[in-house]
Parts: sequence; C-alpha cells; structure tokens
Amino acid sequence: MTSMFRVSNSDELAAAIRQAGPGSTILLEDGIYHRNDSYIIEDMQGSDTSVFSIQAVNKGKAVLSGESSIRIVRSSHVRLWGLRFQNERGIAVILDGSRHVHVERNTFEPKPSGSNYSLLSVVGSGSGWNRIAHNSFGPKSDPGPLVIFDGDGRSISQHDVIEFNYFHNVGPRIENGLEVIRLGLSGISLSNGYITIQHNLFENCDGEPEIISVKSGHNTIRYNTFLHSAGQVTSRHGHGNRFYGNRFIGDGVKEEMGGFRIYGNDHQLFDNYMENLTAEPLLIDGGNYDGGADGYPADPTVEELRKHWRVYRASVINNTIVNCRHGITMGKRVPYAPEQCIVAHNRMYSHTAMPMIHEYHPTSAANIHNVEESDVTVVQRPEILTRADVGPDSN
Repeated sequence: MTSMFRVSNSDELAAAIRQAGPGSTILLEDGIYHRNDSYIIEDMQGSDTSVFSIQAVNKGKAVLSGESSIRIVRSSHVRLWGLRFQNERGIAVILDGSRHVHVERNTFEPKPSGSNYSLLSVVGSGSGWNRIAHNSFGPKSDPGPLVIFDGDGRSISQHDVIEFNYFHNVGPRIENGLEVIRLGLSGISLSNGYITIQHNLFENCDGEPEIISVKSGHNTIRYNTFLHSAGQVTSRHGHGNRFYGNRFIGDGVKEEMGGFRIYGNDHQLFDNYMENLTAEPLLIDGGNYDGGADGYPADPTVEELRKHWRVYRASVINNTIVNCRHGITMGKRVPYAPEQCIVAHNRMYSHTAMPMIHEYHPTSAANIHNVEESDVTVVQRPEILTRADVGPDSN
C-alpha cells in the first residue's frame, strides 16, 4: 500500500519512515531536522514501479543536522532526493546490503569537527546497482574518504554508478585517509566491482595523494574532469580497471597535481588528457610485491594484499600530455619493474624539452613505441566539465 507523508521535523520524519512501505513518498518541508540517532530504513523491498522516496519539497531547503545518518539496510528501490546534509562527526548516508538505491541531487556539506568519518558509505552483503548522481560533496577538511565502497569483507558492492557529481574543496593535505572516492579495501581487492565513475567534476581536491583510490577490479573511470586537484587517480589494488576520456587540468603551480598512478594487472589507460600538471601525469609504477602474471596468488597474506603489486600488461595508448613537468614514468618504485606493457601513440606538447618516457628500471618486456612529441602551439584542449554540468542544479 502506497502512502504520502508530509513532515516538518525530525520526530515526524522518523515516525513516517516507520509507517511507510514500498511505493510511499515522504516529503520534507523546509527547515532543520536535527537528530543524533539514525533514521533506519530496513527490509524495504520495492520495485521499479514501487519506489520508496524521501525527498525535499524544495531542493536543498530540508537540512539534516546533528550526528544522525540515514541507514538503508537490506532494502531495494529507495530514493533520497534534494536533501542537505550538514552532519557533525558522523556519516550522512549508509547503504548496507541494499540494491537499486538512488541518491540524487543532495548536498553534503559537513561541519568541521576534527573527527574521522565519511559522507556516504556502501557496505554489506549483496550491495549493488546503486546510483549516486547529481550531488555536491564538500567542503571537507576532516579525515575520512568522502565516498567509500567497502562491501561485506569478502567482495565489493557491484555495478554501482557514480555520475554527474561535484566534489570540491577537500583538504588540507594529509598523508592518508582523505580520498574523495575509495573503491574497496586491500582485503577485498581481488574481488570485482564493475563500478562506473563517470562525468564527475573534482575541483580543488587536495586531501591526500589518491583522489580516487581503486582497490578492486574491473571498474571503469571515464569522462571525469579533475581541476586544480593535488593528487592522482590511483589503481592501488585489483586488476582489469579501465581509465579513459578523463581530463586533468592544473595551473602549473600547485604541487602534487597529477594524473594516474597504477599497480596490478591488465589495466587500460587511453584517450586521457593532462595539462599543466606538477606531478606525474602517467605513472606506471614499480611494485614491492609480485602477484604473478595471472594476478591471483594462492592465499596471499594480509600484509601482501596491502603492498604495491607489480604491474603486468598495462596498456597506455593515445593519451595527451600538455606542458606538464613530467612525461610517462615507468617503474618508479622498486624492486619490481612493470612487465609486458604497451605504451603507444601517446603525444606530448611542451614549451621545454624533456624525456617523453622515463624508465627508472628498464625492462625488455615493456613494449614502448610510436610515442609522438609535438609543438604546444598546435594543441587544442578538449571540452571539460563545469559547475553547470554537475551537482544538484545541473540538467
């Protein structure tokens, strides 16, 4: 049975969630919904034609504050729309063992507290097919990744999509733990996510060296814009990830603005554009652990899963590097240099002469050929995403 609820305070919201069923809609009037307990949506099994929705009457005017979260547990076909999360010291939204949840056109702007927390977390057994779209995340100065996909300790959530979001003003810099998006953990890194991160704008995301930290396999990161962000997209663990059509735009001044840093097997990097970066635009790194050519050693230890795995068979093709401090870097970390890689048909445009390829540890297994170097005056920057393209108010 479907119902419509109209609420104006946190107690009414909690009561409406308890009474609602699949297909119901809860409308939040403008105002502050302050609570230090979680709103829990549990065992809400809807369908494509029977979606349970919590949404603001006026986008961005219903503000959830305090230390509460919205927890969606073992549920399907749930929608959160148009809310403004101003959480203190705690996570805002948790998808736990849930599928087909849409988190759309919300604003996540936590109040600084010095605590370690994330803004949105996808965990639990059977999670998948969720969509995180047209949201704004930031500013965030407290430690903890903004968005995390952790699964259930054995495998990561699968087939989720993160698209058309605006991630901005993350920092100041810490050594570890302030990623914008983290896909997995070392302990589940040999599982496959099939997660797509696309059409997002990352602006001034300076929190740590890994803007996106991929720690699982067979994910796709494409058509994103990284603007003046100090860090890199890092395939830290896992195999078979694809990175293409991304734009990295720097100012040539801010330190640590980079492109990609890669570990593991069978990654593909193609058709990416990097301009005015101060760190490596393409770092096909060396490793301190050799997981083997098939990438699935028998019973790897926890310590081995946490290491930087040797690169096998990376394909680096048709990328463009413009006025960056570095070219393509191979095997920076010791002792295991990349193996069986293809680096081909990439182009570098620069006012100053520099090596297109810098191999720290040359190996005959690296197939490096057909690299082109050209005059910067002939390059044309491809289209990049702007604020109008992403976030709660975008089309």
